[in-house]
Amino acid sequence: MRNDIITDHKERMFNLKKYYPFFKLIDVSFAQFKEGRYEMLDMGYIVMAVLRFFIEENNFKEKEVIYPEYLEFISELLRHDFDLELSGEEYKEIADYIFDKLKNDGRPFEFTYYDPVEKKKRVSRMKIIESSIRESTVWYSISSDAIEFYLDTKEIKDESRISVQQLLLEKMIQAQNFKGGTEVIARINDEVSRLQLKKNEVMDTLSKDIFAGIDAYEEFVSTGMCWFAEEEKLFKKNKELIEAAYLKMEAVESTSESYYRTMNEIYELDNQLKVAMGRHGELLKACTDMQKMTDEAIVRAKLGRLRSHTDFGTLLNDMVNKGNADLLVTLLTPLFMPNKRKHFALPAIDEALTVKPVKQEKAEKSGSRKQEEIVFEDELEEQRIKENYTFIMRNLLAAFKKKKRFTLSEFGEAMSRMYSPEILKNADYYSFFVNLCQKQRYTIGGTENKESFLDEILTDTFAEADKITFCVQPAVQEENAARDGQSDGDSSQEQSELMFYIAE
Repeated sequence: MRNDIITDHKERMFNLKKYYPFFKLIDVSFAQFKEGRYEMLDMGYIVMAVLRFFIEENNFKEKEVIYPEYLEFISELLRHDFDLELSGEEYKEIADYIFDKLKNDGRPFEFTYYDPVEKKKRVSRMKIIESSIRESTVWYSISSDAIEFYLDTKEIKDESRISVQQLLLEKMIQAQNFKGGTEVIARINDEVSRLQLKKNEVMDTLSKDIFAGIDAYEEFVSTGMCWFAEEEKLFKKNKELIEAAYLKMEAVESTSESYYRTMNEIYELDNQLKVAMGRHGELLKACTDMQKMTDEAIVRAKLGRLRSHTDFGTLLNDMVNKGNADLLVTLLTPLFMPNKRKHFALPAIDEALTVKPVKQEKAEKSGSRKQEEIVFEDELEEQRIKENYTFIMRNLLAAFKKKKRFTLSEFGEAMSRMYSPEILKNADYYSFFVNLCQKQRYTIGGTENKESFLDEILTDTFAEADKITFCVQPAVQEENAARDGQSDGDSSQEQSELMFYIAE
């Protein structure tokens, strides 16, 4: 018992990880938002609705989502499901608030647990919404953990379970979670086995009652067989993704322990997918044969209702009167035919005896290797943000040495001249000044209270720098308008210029 508790704990925590963001999000209350005007909104219902929206767009329609599409969906949901008749600006405020909570302000949800094997605490990270920037546009998609969480709560109606599981498998392969993909294939095999049993039940019903059998057959076609073409297409797509992952790992030519572990996981996933494709092909063939047998049974039932039964006494009298027994050949020939199902060709025995077994390959022994430190994607992203923020702050401090007061536009023009106009399109350049506007006064150099994410970076990086205090004049931030890719033509006249100056 004690061994089970210790060895199974890590896997159980990984399974619980995908539920953690949901229960953290449902604690979010709308009572403190806009003076409690939207307290009737239920965060749990909204989260599940947004997950279903992203699954529909990302997986079923095979496209990513831009923010205006999400805004349109949330506005319709608030109007239809909560009877909220608001202005476009009010819908947008609520949608922005919900989206920021789903993204966790751009950082992954962290699930801390204790590892009894190594006797130390571990941190598992998960995101619900993932984003990427292409051609100056932010595209959003749902993560594989969020899909798995949604599927665990309830199956999607009117969709093939095999197809939905394969969409999850595709996400896991793209996220390089090959071990989790093997578990998904196990669920696919369970569903194939269920369909196989269902097919056998339909055949048994057809043999006993043709009318009940036809009803069972039509139900099976509408709930199982109609998805076979789509399932075969997804099988081939995932097979190509696995092959691409295998070739990508072969090109690395690493000798680390994690490399060999990943290669083994890909190899095991590939084998399990081949087994699943084989079983699915057998099910497809069996269903095709069942369709032919059903058609034949229907034809026989129709003919049986139209023609009279054979009277062997009358048939015998006719043969005696005519003196012709040729009809007996047609009647008795099937009774004397050999049972072909038990026939086995004798040459096949000699061939089986002469086949030499394939020699087993010797397993390669790997020597002791140091464990490679795993770097997560969000850690790489945090490192990139820290480097970019430090770079911008160094230029900002250099600008104060030349001028004690300047605007954001003047600073942007100077950066464009020194480096490139493309620097103004960098997302970190934009987010740096958004974070900077959270406070009106900064002191660089020495140890300052770490009140925000930006303060942590600046304090750690410029602790030994010459002490300087500067102020940021309050200005209206354009974060939401920039994220939507939309802005009003008159808004620039109402907004003041952002100003930086040395504190007296």
